[in-house]
Amino acid sequence: MTTQRPKGGELAKLAGMWSNEQPFRDWVESIQANPCHGAEGAAAFIRAVCGVDSRAQLDHDAAARAKFDHHIRKPYARYRASVGCV
Repeated sequence: MTTQRPKGGELAKLAGMWSNEQPFRDWVESIQANPCHGAEGAAAFIRAVCGVDSRAQLDHDAAARAKFDHHIRKPYARYRASVGCV
């Protein structure tokens, strides 16, 4: 019997999309001392902040979702507004 990993939903898609966007990676670099090396570095940042092994868990773990909202989604939205991103 194999254990299936949960499939990602809207939050996983959003996290994946942001990981591939340069403005998100710029924001990550602006809030931490370590440089963000490409999309994989951004994805690793999201996983570390949210305490998950996979972005798909964001859609299935309430604590991870709360961390994503509090530490990533809301601060990144403020950053985007401050630099004029829509």
